[in-house]
Amino acid sequence: MNKDENELQHQSVSEKFAVIVNMLNDAAFNGAADITPIDKREFNLYDGSNQIIKFQYSTGSLTITWKYKYYQKEIVHERNFTESRNLSIFEQEKIANAMMIEMKQIVEKHKKDVLGM
Repeated sequence: MNKDENELQHQSVSEKFAVIVNMLNDAAFNGAADITPIDKREFNLYDGSNQIIKFQYSTGSLTITWKYKYYQKEIVHERNFTESRNLSIFEQEKIANAMMIEMKQIVEKHKKDVLGM
């Protein structure tokens, strides 16, 4: 926890993971979402639509929770990325791409289930 405190003294969590935040913002919200800090270690990415992405950072691990609502049913996709203290731009891009691919598949399956296809 002390390492987290030292890291977050000079930059926010959203700044630390800016590449992931920007890529998910572009993919989910066409770049229009706002960053809403919850506390020093977590924030939401949200634009008032049917989805919200929550970022939580603790003890060197980043947890991303992506909630998506479709026809009054919500799906939640959560993934924990350990050893996230010093991610390169490439590693951040890899995490964002993984989340986008996984969420796209989950949403497509959910839509088919809801529509009975």
